[in-house]
Amino acid sequence: MRRFIVLEFYPNFFMQKFAMNYKALQIETLETMDCNRFQQPLVAKMSKTDEYIEVDDETIEVENPTNDQVPQENVKKTKEFNPRSKVWKEFERYKDENGVQRCKCKHCGGGKYKCESSGYGTKNLDYHLTKCKAYLDKLSGGQTQLAFQYGDENKLSTWKFDQNDSRKALAHMLVVDELPFSFVEGAGFRYYNSVTQPLFKVPCRSTSTTDVYQLFVDEKEKIREFIKKNIGRICLTTDTWTSKQQSCYMCLTAHFIDNEWKLKKKVLCFSSQESHRGVDIGKMVEKCLMEWEIENVLTISIDNASANDVAIDFLKKMVQDGIKRVDKAVEIVRWAVKWIRQSPSRIHKFTEFAKVANPGITKHLKRDVPTRWNSTYHMMEIAQAYKKTFERYDIEEFDFRCEIEMAGLSIPSSSDWERVRNVCHFLKPFHDVTLRIYGTLYVTSNTCIEDIYSIRTLLDDAISDSSLCDIALAMKIKFDKYFGDIEKMNLLLYFALILDPRNKVKYLVILLEDRYGEKGVEAKKKYIMDSMYELYNDYIRIHSPSSTSSTAESTTSSSILGKRQNPEFMAPNPPLRNKLREKMKTNIVESIGELEKYLQESVEDDSEMFSILDWWKVNSPRFPILSLMARDVFAIPVSTVASKSVFSTSGRVLDPFRSSLTPKIVESLICTQDWIRGSISDTIDYEKDWEENQQIDKELSKMKW
Repeated sequence: MRRFIVLEFYPNFFMQKFAMNYKALQIETLETMDCNRFQQPLVAKMSKTDEYIEVDDETIEVENPTNDQVPQENVKKTKEFNPRSKVWKEFERYKDENGVQRCKCKHCGGGKYKCESSGYGTKNLDYHLTKCKAYLDKLSGGQTQLAFQYGDENKLSTWKFDQNDSRKALAHMLVVDELPFSFVEGAGFRYYNSVTQPLFKVPCRSTSTTDVYQLFVDEKEKIREFIKKNIGRICLTTDTWTSKQQSCYMCLTAHFIDNEWKLKKKVLCFSSQESHRGVDIGKMVEKCLMEWEIENVLTISIDNASANDVAIDFLKKMVQDGIKRVDKAVEIVRWAVKWIRQSPSRIHKFTEFAKVANPGITKHLKRDVPTRWNSTYHMMEIAQAYKKTFERYDIEEFDFRCEIEMAGLSIPSSSDWERVRNVCHFLKPFHDVTLRIYGTLYVTSNTCIEDIYSIRTLLDDAISDSSLCDIALAMKIKFDKYFGDIEKMNLLLYFALILDPRNKVKYLVILLEDRYGEKGVEAKKKYIMDSMYELYNDYIRIHSPSSTSSTAESTTSSSILGKRQNPEFMAPNPPLRNKLREKMKTNIVESIGELEKYLQESVEDDSEMFSILDWWKVNSPRFPILSLMARDVFAIPVSTVASKSVFSTSGRVLDPFRSSLTPKIVESLICTQDWIRGSISDTIDYEKDWEENQQIDKELSKMKW
């Protein structure tokens, strides 16, 4: 009698992952049983000894009760089960010494993961592949790839995926683009990453915060070493920021010219500040300098707080006061622009009228911000160019006149437009000078005095104009209050003017004569030059060879020549030797007179291609001491804030994202952004974005869908 094991195959929908299950039904005697009633049953041949049938990672032990053999031709082989997860292609199954089924990585041979039943998932295997260097190398071809470098489209470099480098790049992006830490957990970014680089495992927001702070620590050490190697002095500026929660922060910035004669600006700290008192600010500055190990400081410029007597915010207050003098004309134009910008239909009609009345103008009307006088200037400049369009709009749109009269104003008249035009022409030099003075990417100390004197000349000319007389008089009173007396000015700015090879003392005399007249010019010139020589002598004392080094050189020379053999030997003519020594001393004094030599040489031609730092870099071997003095003086910043913020009287405010962070994280973001990108971003220019979006909208309307 022959016996078989009959297995019935059916799906079990109640098991996890809809796994296939096998069930042994029964062992029957086939003498009274019709095998045809089984539709292709799975039959397994049994040998004399006990064997195992492995089905879906489960082992079934079956005992063979007889020694009967089954003919080979009547036996069907069991179909092997293929796991559905792709991860099994990268792992190899095996049994350990205890008979437990495990698997290991085919690439690195690592891992002893259990896989003896369906209860063990594949998540740990997936995680292993993300860390397996051998697998990642195989996936990328085992070699680096070529790619264009960032910022240089014409330069190729080798590239290879690295998880750590990718995390550093992500932290770099969060800092530079001012993205919130929750950005890394956004569904859109994770989908984008899964398409572009599925090997990169995106970190969570807490890990990204740690990566950003680590980037801050690494960059800070680089900046520290860079400043230590700098041989020049450092000029410091302080600037005050405010958060949305009214918390105050003090930003301390270092300005210096490096050994390659490049102007540098680095934020040293961005610390929470409870008080604006001078004592508290001084303690904060001292603490920061000790932390950075900075000793060579030339100047410290305080921000535009009312408690500090500085000229940083003088110019913008003076111009703001002048604009108030023409308040009526400005208010009429401001209201007209505001009314048109309130409705898209009004903007559309105004644009259509402008195509006929002012076809050559492409700029859009802008609303101004009362606390930013440059925005008022730009608003008036654009509006007065659309004079004909406003007149056409008044004729075609009756509501325009009604609304403006209800507001207690009137339609802009010809005299109003003429007054606005004159004010714009008058304010343009102030706008240009302000941008030039408050720059941070180029030397500003050498042109500050010239710009201040040009402003006074502009005010004197405007006083003679009847339409600008009241504005100019009010501004001139403020100007003379601060810049009227030379003793109130910082003499370092005069030194910077003289150290410009295009100016020297000759141009200083011309400016003084134009400002004060010929009477008293020599006294003022002497006052400036005496102070400059005093500073120059300090540099000679600091940087000239010390007496100890001279003694060491003398001792070395004596040891080389040997000791005198005959102590009674005397020079044949000591008086002549003394004359030689006196002459040598005179030559030494003449050789270190670098300032006199510089002033006696002719001035350089003034051209657009002239670079003052490049000139001193080339001529520094001729003026070794004077060039050190020029390097430090040219590093002095005229402003404590960037040019984009100088027009504002409302101060600098942190955005909502930064305001919600702790002071430590805020400092890491602000400082790292400055070190990487070179500046701290200001408020977004929504007007500029609006103009760009308008142009994009026109291009989209031309597309065929």
